[in-house]
Amino acid sequence: MKKNALHLMTWPEIKKEFEKDKIIFIPLGSMEQHGKHSINGDYLAATHIAEKVAEKSGNLYVPTLPFGNSSYFKAYPGTISLREETVTQVLYDVLENFIDHGQYKIAFLNGHAGNKSSINNAVRSLREQHKDLEVYTFNLWQTLTPEQKKEVYPTESDPSGHGSEPLTSIMRYLYPEHVDVSKNTFEKEKISEGGKEIVNLNQLNVDGINVDGYMDMQDISDDGIYANSFQPSKDIGKKVVEYIVANIISATNKLYGERKG
Repeated sequence: MKKNALHLMTWPEIKKEFEKDKIIFIPLGSMEQHGKHSINGDYLAATHIAEKVAEKSGNLYVPTLPFGNSSYFKAYPGTISLREETVTQVLYDVLENFIDHGQYKIAFLNGHAGNKSSINNAVRSLREQHKDLEVYTFNLWQTLTPEQKKEVYPTESDPSGHGSEPLTSIMRYLYPEHVDVSKNTFEKEKISEGGKEIVNLNQLNVDGINVDGYMDMQDISDDGIYANSFQPSKDIGKKVVEYIVANIISATNKLYGERKG
């Protein structure tokens, strides 16, 4: 049986795989609220995608880091947020262990925007010492193409956002027994008034000018959802996962070169 998960292999098996110049996928996520209708552990979706990507591409993956920097959700019970420097150091140490065994081709499958700066800090710091280190990051929920979004989403405007798509549909597909599926239409609208639009927790648009901002979710949403209207379903979730997996494989083949065996 072909193995792709390092945590399900013996060290001699891993040693043999490491000699094949494979890509190692590191899934990242968070433990944070996603509205009243969905579960906290979005890292579970990153885990599923990493498993499928590694299996279909013939590469390797490791267990998901389930916690990220989610300080803007601390007001919601169940959120577990790590300091940015903690996430950075963990990722630095993980990468360094692979480097110690001659593994330089690594891709993060990141399911949480709050991890982006930590990935950047860890990778850039290590690249100062290891010029052969070749790391790329796929921010999972941004890997759908505009054409794919138009195909899978029934709403006129892009329903992407926190507590909305694509994770609501993905969780209905992967964990239907744990989410609230009683509601199929969510009427929402992002805050926009007086020439100021709140794009997300970290960005505003003021009269056409993008400005970084630093907001907490409870300041802009009563229920933990910040998005335009969306109509989730398990069928959408299934199709989205298929697209994300295929897109990542296609991109990694171009970035690293296709690998076999």
